[in-house]
Amino acid sequence: MPFNLWVLCVIAGIDEGHFRRHKCWMPSFKLVTNPMPFRLRAVACWIMACFVCFNSRAQPTDNPLLMPRLLPGQPTFVFSLYGSPGEVDQLKDLIAFMKEKGLGGGFDPGPGAGVQAAPLLTAIAEAGWPVVCYPPDGGRMQVKGGTSVLDPAGEHALRVLDRAGQFGAIQLGEWGYHFHRLTSDTNWWKAVLGDDYETQIQHFLIPAEQRGYARAPQTRRDCYEQLREYFYWHRQAKSGRLISVTGHSHYEAYAAEWGTAAIGLEVGENIRFTQSKFAFARGASRQWNLPWTVQVSPWFGPSVTTRGPLKKEGNITSGMDAGHSLSLYERMWLHAWFAGAAMVTPENSIRIFFEEARHPWPLTEQGRAAVRVHTFMQDHDRGNPYTPLLVVLDHMAGYAPYHARTWGVLERTPGDWEIFDLLERQLYFSSERFTYPDQTGNPEADYLHPTPQGEIADVMLNTVNGATMSRYPCLLLVGDMNFSPFFLFELEKAARAGSRILMHPRHAAAIGEAALNKLRAAGQVSVTSPERHAETDRMTAVSSDTLAKLSREFLPIELSGDVIQYQVNRNAKGWVIELINNDGVYKTGDQPAKIYPQATASIRLKPRFRFQSAREWITRTTLKVDETGSIPLQIPPGETRFVAFEIK
Repeated sequence: MPFNLWVLCVIAGIDEGHFRRHKCWMPSFKLVTNPMPFRLRAVACWIMACFVCFNSRAQPTDNPLLMPRLLPGQPTFVFSLYGSPGEVDQLKDLIAFMKEKGLGGGFDPGPGAGVQAAPLLTAIAEAGWPVVCYPPDGGRMQVKGGTSVLDPAGEHALRVLDRAGQFGAIQLGEWGYHFHRLTSDTNWWKAVLGDDYETQIQHFLIPAEQRGYARAPQTRRDCYEQLREYFYWHRQAKSGRLISVTGHSHYEAYAAEWGTAAIGLEVGENIRFTQSKFAFARGASRQWNLPWTVQVSPWFGPSVTTRGPLKKEGNITSGMDAGHSLSLYERMWLHAWFAGAAMVTPENSIRIFFEEARHPWPLTEQGRAAVRVHTFMQDHDRGNPYTPLLVVLDHMAGYAPYHARTWGVLERTPGDWEIFDLLERQLYFSSERFTYPDQTGNPEADYLHPTPQGEIADVMLNTVNGATMSRYPCLLLVGDMNFSPFFLFELEKAARAGSRILMHPRHAAAIGEAALNKLRAAGQVSVTSPERHAETDRMTAVSSDTLAKLSREFLPIELSGDVIQYQVNRNAKGWVIELINNDGVYKTGDQPAKIYPQATASIRLKPRFRFQSAREWITRTTLKVDETGSIPLQIPPGETRFVAFEIK
């Protein structure tokens, strides 16, 4: 592309790939590439740029969403093992076994970070695998000002991964929960500090009412700055080699902003709000161009999945049938992969996947399931998650649903409740669930929910630029919002590029009539009509009818029938839809799962495009359109299906 035309297209928010996809422009494009006087060529470029801008405004979906970012050094998605042997020969033997069986291709975590791990890290680097290291003095890894510090010799040992071009980082696990909950827990401090408790506790214990903050915060900005200070200490203490892993908090966007090497999540365990966490992580990944990863924890109440039969020691139940169901694990692993994660780690898997964690590495039922799932992932092109709706929150939103307070400490405002209800009651929730005839509810039901509108959204903060926002057909501004000159300028760029903007009446009043008119002159801007939510009795940011209309307008496949969880991706051959039946598998932490066949979901798919073939990946069956013009499909209890449409 001629440089002067390229510059104009960049200014207009049009990339070269977008320009070249429209063949109707190519004759004119060739004209400006031919030899001609400079002034005439410049005029032609201006005309072409204006034409590009005009035509692109009506076609926002031509600007594709960013593909999932993979881990550095990896050509594809990684399924990793949690834990690794401490002897080099055993580690090499395990790596060879995993490669042979297709069990995975990385360790998360692997060896502890430090000079003592140098031979182990060398073996992992030679295998071409990524590794997340357990922190030095790992029991104190979350303690700011503590002893979990990477020394120069330990940092030097990690450089073998750099030289091999492989990803290596040190875990900061569940730091949001530690910050808000454990910093005031004397029992936790006694366990962590041990013999040092009496002499050191005064330096670390924080009053419970302060929720982890050294100074009781009065504003969102104060919360942000104190939490950032906590994160910065750990990042520096690990020589910048930090991977943030959050579970009971939604601080993924802040970890990305503050310099994490990858955006890590912990799900499963006793952690709710899985799907909104994925939306935050994927949004932060696309905003900051970072990979995101998922650990699926086997803890379920006071129960944990391990090898062996069910057994109870004290109040802890363990064994292959303890913890979560295999059905939930498989749904979680597959959904994290399809949602765009760079790496998925079944937590505690070295104690779950093998009857004995040594040669010849005999696999358990879950180990064999992991091989099957990973092989499936390797054999199929997941493509790019198509999330046409971008939910934009204020930079200081501090969304923390588990703690039921903003930034874990401040009382929620009506705007904060609008965020919560949008994510946890409208987008990623349905009250239409299977009723178990002999049970009151299902303890495992809260981990994954049906999605009436599909998984259509990413979440970003209003520090995002207009070029990134313009990749989404629709922007929804939610919650209390500070409209800085920067944000208004970037919103205008997104509107000019074709993105539709939906805002609350409160937002329209905040920016003022002049700024609102300027935005409307740039593109499509609508002020929403909030409604009172039938179940919460709170006012919403946007009506459920509006969300349903957006789903019908932007998703390429219409789904009808039973309410299930679903997501649409675009791959090299066409469209793929993930269909998840989260009902029909009843599970408590200390008992085997019970299957209810009557919970089979019946759905219909109606593509809004012409296609050559439709094939279901799990069952390897070709699907046909019936007399209604749709494709009927049944999804057994607790199972996932993927329907791939090859377009003409």
